[in-house]
Formats: sequence, C-alpha cells, structure tokens
Amino acid sequence: MVTNDSIKSSVTGTNAISHSCALFEEADRLNDQAYAVLEEPFSTQTMHKFSEARKRADEVYRQAWQEWQYSHGGTGH
Repeated sequence: MVTNDSIKSSVTGTNAISHSCALFEEADRLNDQAYAVLEEPFSTQTMHKFSEARKRADEVYRQAWQEWQYSHGGTGH
C-alpha cells in the first residue's frame, strides 16, 4: 500500500529534479554569457566582468548540484 508520505516524497523528489534541471540550464546560460564577454576587446575591465560572470555561473552550478543530490536522496540541503 502506498502511503501519503511515499507520495509526498515522490512529488518532492520530482519537483527537486525539475528544479535542479532548471538551475543547470540557468547556469549554462550564465556561463555562455560569461564567455561572450571575452569577445570584447581585452582589458582589465573585460577580465573583471568575465570573472564576476563566471562566479555567478559557478554559484548556480553549485546550487544545481546540491538540488540534484537532494533529489536523488543525498543531503545536498
């Protein structure tokens, strides 16, 4: 017999998987934006913009990875 707790954890897991996928997609988008900055003429400002953009992408990748671990029964939270 399926209990309400089993259904809740399944729904929560499904939501966590969807959320982690959305986070990975956002991180990819941010990463693409960061590398697009390198198409600008080289300067210290360009490198600073690139570094800051990569930090934002890396942070979202970290969040996505934690959410993915959580959705697969890990302790990412």
